[in-house]
Amino acid sequence: MGYTYSHQEIDANSLKQYAVVIYVPEQLERFVVPLRERFDPDYDIVGAHITLVFPWESTLPVSDFAGVIANEVRQLSPLTVKLESVGDFYPETPIIYWRVVPNDELINLYRQLHVQLDQPLPFKDFIPHVTVAKEISPHRVMLVKDQIASHLPSESFEVSAIDLISPVADHNWVSVRTFPIASD
Repeated sequence: MGYTYSHQEIDANSLKQYAVVIYVPEQLERFVVPLRERFDPDYDIVGAHITLVFPWESTLPVSDFAGVIANEVRQLSPLTVKLESVGDFYPETPIIYWRVVPNDELINLYRQLHVQLDQPLPFKDFIPHVTVAKEISPHRVMLVKDQIASHLPSESFEVSAIDLISPVADHNWVSVRTFPIASD
């Protein structure tokens, strides 16, 4: 007689993590990668990105999320992201970031994806950003921000895709689905 799995064991074994992001294009990574290698202990876990839907756990298959995300992306007009200046979330969260200039399309996408994926909004005031440094002690924040600021120019890029990402066995987050944004 074979082993019978309890419902709890099956759920625990199939629970996966996901997030939805916009990856920073390669031409802009050259600004961020050296800084992340120096100041972000998680730099090698996921590439430079803007998080649209923060990590959540689910037992549902990827295809369930893929359809929802694809539907939202199909409705997008070309989306431009402008990066400028450096900000931080201290003292609440030890993160220094490359600031994304807020725009209505990005904020609406953040809200819509959370609603359509049935995920609670983690932040009422969404501050889109690219993490550059983490876990910097509070007394070094201004020093590190000053060092980072001189390396991050104002840049813009057209978003070409939205990615659904998930961690693999070695804990690195990788894209499990890419949703191209149609250009006009």
